[in-house]
Order: sequence, then C-alpha cells, then structure tokens
Amino acid sequence: MNKQRKNYVVLIAIGLILLVAVLTNPNQDRHKEVIRGKINSYMQKSMSEGLSETDNEWEQAGQALGMMLGGAMIDGIISNIVTTDNYVIFSTTKISWGGESKVIGVGAFGNVFLTGKLDEALDEGLLTE
Repeated sequence: MNKQRKNYVVLIAIGLILLVAVLTNPNQDRHKEVIRGKINSYMQKSMSEGLSETDNEWEQAGQALGMMLGGAMIDGIISNIVTTDNYVIFSTTKISWGGESKVIGVGAFGNVFLTGKLDEALDEGLLTE
C-alpha cells in the first residue's frame, strides 16, 4: 500500500470515529438521568444507614416515606442545577451550586462519566440547600 493510500485510510477511519462520536453524543436528558440515578443511590445509601440504626417501626416508616417523597425533590433539584454544554463530539455535565458552576462529568459515545465532584457536593449538602 502506498503512502497516499494509507493517508486516505487513516483519514476515513478518523472521519468514521468522529461521525460515531457526533451521532452518539448524549443529550441533556441522558446527563440528567445519570445524575438522578447517582443521587437516588446516594439517598438510598443514606436512608438505609439510618434505618439500620433504629428499631422503631414508625421511624422506619417515616424514613421510607421520606425516601419516596425525595424522588420528587430530586427531579426539581436536577432541573434547576444541572446543565450541559454540547461540543458536538462530546458534552460536559455541570452543576450550579453555591454561586459557582462545576463540571462534574463528560458525555461521549452514548455514555456519561461522572467525576467525584458530585459525591463531594452531595457530602457538602447539595440536597439540603
């Protein structure tokens, strides 16, 4: 294979990868869905730790009810604080909290990868403000 043909093959391969990246770049709804799942897991973990500490049935029932109602609260929080920036071949997930905006994830090839900054924000009280 001559050098010019190799260059064409490389350019076509790069073009195909870029096309796949553009077509599979996750939209804002996908970013929010991943964050919703992460926050739900965080809340369930927090609630289950609280449930194991008490033997009172009424307290356990109240915590379970709080967890159910928390789902509606999460949707409201997510719609207010989560934004995405679309860079065509990839996108970033941002949260606006405490007067500043932080990139907490990257979306590419149909996936959203979150950094540890969301965990930090949750530990600092993101859900309580």
